[in-house]
Amino acid sequence: MERTVPGLSLGSLALAWSGFQAGAATPFEVRASDATLRDDAGVVQQALPDLAIRFSTEGLLRGRLVPVSVTLRDPRIVLERGMDGELTVSLGRTSAPQEAVKDGPPLEVLELFRPGSLLAELTTVDLSGGSLIVLDRQLHRTWIMRGIAISLFRTPGTSEIAGQGRADLELPGDGPDLAAFLSGKIQLDGTGYSGSVTLPLLQPHRLALLMPALKPAALLEAPVSLTLSAQGRKQGPEPLPELSLALTVGSGRLTAHGHDLRFKSLNLHAHGTPETLRLERLRLELASSPGVAAGTEGVVIEGEGEAALRDDAWQMRLQLRTGPLNVTTLGSYWPGHVAEGARQWILSNMTSGKFDQGRFLLQAQAKPDLSQFEITGLDGSLNLVAGTIHWLRPIPPLEQVVAKARFGLKNIVIHVSEAQQAGTGLVGAGSVIRLTQLDGNNEQAEVDAQLRGPVPDVVGLIRHPRLRLFEQRPLELKEPGGQVDGRLHLAFPLKADVPAEAFKVLFRARLTELRIADVVMNKALERGTADLVVDNQRLSASGRAQLSGIPATLNLEMDFRPGPASQVVERVRATARPDAGRIAEFGLDLDGFVSGPIGVQVLMEKRRGGQMDVLLDGDLQQADMRMSPLAWRKANGVPASAQGQLNIADGEIRSVSGFRVEAPGLSFSGRASFAPRSRLDQIDIREARIFASRFSGQAWPPTSAGAAWRLRASGPVLDLGPLLASSDSEDEGSSGSSTSAPVSMDGHFDHVLLGEGRSVSGVQGRAAVDGRGIFREARLVGQAGNDGGFDLVIVPRGAGRDLRINANNAGALLRAFDITRQVEGGRLSLEGRWDSNQRAAKLSGTADMSDFRFQDAAAAGKLLQALTVYGVIDAVRGPGLAFGRMVAPFTLTRSTLTIEEARAFSSSLGLTARGAILRQQKSVDLQGTIVPAYAINSILGYIPLLGRLFSPEQGGGLFAATWRMQGPLADPSISVNPLAALTPGFLRSIFGEGGAASQQDAR
Repeated sequence: MERTVPGLSLGSLALAWSGFQAGAATPFEVRASDATLRDDAGVVQQALPDLAIRFSTEGLLRGRLVPVSVTLRDPRIVLERGMDGELTVSLGRTSAPQEAVKDGPPLEVLELFRPGSLLAELTTVDLSGGSLIVLDRQLHRTWIMRGIAISLFRTPGTSEIAGQGRADLELPGDGPDLAAFLSGKIQLDGTGYSGSVTLPLLQPHRLALLMPALKPAALLEAPVSLTLSAQGRKQGPEPLPELSLALTVGSGRLTAHGHDLRFKSLNLHAHGTPETLRLERLRLELASSPGVAAGTEGVVIEGEGEAALRDDAWQMRLQLRTGPLNVTTLGSYWPGHVAEGARQWILSNMTSGKFDQGRFLLQAQAKPDLSQFEITGLDGSLNLVAGTIHWLRPIPPLEQVVAKARFGLKNIVIHVSEAQQAGTGLVGAGSVIRLTQLDGNNEQAEVDAQLRGPVPDVVGLIRHPRLRLFEQRPLELKEPGGQVDGRLHLAFPLKADVPAEAFKVLFRARLTELRIADVVMNKALERGTADLVVDNQRLSASGRAQLSGIPATLNLEMDFRPGPASQVVERVRATARPDAGRIAEFGLDLDGFVSGPIGVQVLMEKRRGGQMDVLLDGDLQQADMRMSPLAWRKANGVPASAQGQLNIADGEIRSVSGFRVEAPGLSFSGRASFAPRSRLDQIDIREARIFASRFSGQAWPPTSAGAAWRLRASGPVLDLGPLLASSDSEDEGSSGSSTSAPVSMDGHFDHVLLGEGRSVSGVQGRAAVDGRGIFREARLVGQAGNDGGFDLVIVPRGAGRDLRINANNAGALLRAFDITRQVEGGRLSLEGRWDSNQRAAKLSGTADMSDFRFQDAAAAGKLLQALTVYGVIDAVRGPGLAFGRMVAPFTLTRSTLTIEEARAFSSSLGLTARGAILRQQKSVDLQGTIVPAYAINSILGYIPLLGRLFSPEQGGGLFAATWRMQGPLADPSISVNPLAALTPGFLRSIFGEGGAASQQDAR
């Protein structure tokens, strides 16, 4: 036998044969002890205490040794996978296993079974005791199994060898070796092989000591059963092995960083090749969390995956699906060291609900030996139903939340599709919560809350102290209403204590049907539509609304940043076009002065020191403006403007520090003060220009409805010319429907202009003018011409007014008021009465003048020419006609001065007159008598009873001529009746009326 097997030496040898059994010869058995097998170099490959070989009886009868079975005790077998993946089985050396795998070529066991070899007919090999060394040169790992009990067998006539058995796997650490069950097949022709090893009682903590890649197994504390299978088929020049793995883990826990993840079971099935692996099934059933009601099922996680060796690294993908998960149990499954900030935020603020339909995709990579394992990607999602999320405590949470949470390595994003904020009418659908930078030490949170609902609820939200928006400047809104659609964006670090400067807030919203009570001066804002933006530094809002029913465009800005006392912390811009009548509601009563639409622009600025300024800019182009006391008016369409600066405190106007009104023919500037509740108290007129008027003064508004404005004014000029011209141009029947506010004025003016170059000077006194420009009362003194002092008094009486005028220079005063230009000098005393207060009212009275001359250049010349015929030379000496006195009853209207039986006389001449002067047509129609030598001629007229015979007219005489003046004032025609001049008084009217043909026409 030693000669048959090279290198074999035997200590002792015994032969045995059992004879014939069942009619067949049993194999012939050779038993040997202390067998030693050496290689060609003499190195011991195997040392066996016992060896038994059975030979075929038939072969012996033919003279051949044909072994059919071998039994080895305490063999040392080496199973090796080379770098090329080819599998070999050989008898190891007696030296240490590490040396056995290093030194020369081992004896290839399978070569003994190949055709033509000594053991070509061998059918069974039984191995007991000894060791099996598994050498994997690809993984650079060696595993040792001891106490092997393996049987190899081959079906006669085939090249397939099968085997099965058990062994004890030697693992590092304390404890017994692990039982391993082996099975496998191999084709002697090299076309394929298969095999498996089952470890039913795998100890994870000892498995972790085999290699760095298995170190995480030490975290597992549970019964583990593992089955590894391999199969190879020759696909070309080298075999391509296929591997499979089945892992079953019982109830236990996984402990990492102090966190226990408890589970009921884990099942895993995978297959592949040394370069690719497919995870066909993964099922992990987690245990119920402590404190959860008994009978509650734990979370079930299922999945599949794949791995591939590419570019000298394993690339792995794992897809997971999770079952229902109660939100309150999430902390039991989420390790505390993973995204600590995000974990703490979610566990603290997601207080109820259920996760379901979880889907996760994990990606990882590792070196070929599974070292340097790294998760490179995560994409997952969980659906949340019936959830409660406190997005920022202690602000009321979102309830009944329906959301989807998406998970990545660096962020978690929660998309809310349905939600309701607790205790409010706000709907949070569309909100997004982002937890970012989870891969570092600076985790961040962003809350993008979509809020829809009532304005009061949103106001309560953004005013909440937790947002810190209005710590320095409270947001005061009274009885807000309407609807809002906005987004509240929060950003802050995920830390226990968040500094104020790190907390970022941004709120953008669209407000509709906005209502706010008492926005300014107890006026409500309604029907508003606005865009609102608020952040840590400022607030801005812009839109349109109705302020007390007035459509307006509004813009609000608030500055929350620190600054000096002069810093503008609030700015409001408003644009509106109210009717002038509505402005009175805001403390500026323009009734009687302005009517129609006014374009208003308001700029309000409030400073940190408490000062508030309001700038007003008014466009008066489309408004009607009037000042009836001075007959000034601006029609619609004529440009005009107004500006003012208001000072406001506690929501009330305290003063107008400056204002200016500009319009054609009008310019006003000054300031105003206000009483409580924004009531106008006084206007200080710095400068007023109306037509040619130039004055300053003070004005006080009416104290009651219908009362007059009070005005105290003084200045170089008061222009009444337009007022007098307006009065003269009114139709007789006009009632003066165009009115403004009545005015009561005390004043002093250097000059009062009366139109067309006419004026009086040094006028002072008091006058009351109603809304139609009618003087209802007056007490005035002034100067008309040289030494022409006058006083004028108008006093109301009954339904009308009484007038009294005294003047030292009657001619100058009459010229100034455009009554007549023909009178020079004289003293005047006039008393009259308007029977009503209408514009068309007639002024009836008597004018009494003395020591004056009538010196109409044309009319006087013609009349004097006629008088010289009769020798009245003394009466016409000097310029014009001199009179010692005139008494003239009259009636004055805008168009006509009617004279009724007026008489004027001097010692040498007397004159009577009656008729009318048409003021607007500037024409005259007067007639009367001329009495020469008046002092003597009129004596007979004073004789009782007989006087009327000689002088029928008052102021006439015994001898008098009748005269008539007609035509334009500039060049009238004058006629004198020569017969009437020599006719006694009682016959004069006969000649005067019928002697037109015989009149001497002085032309």
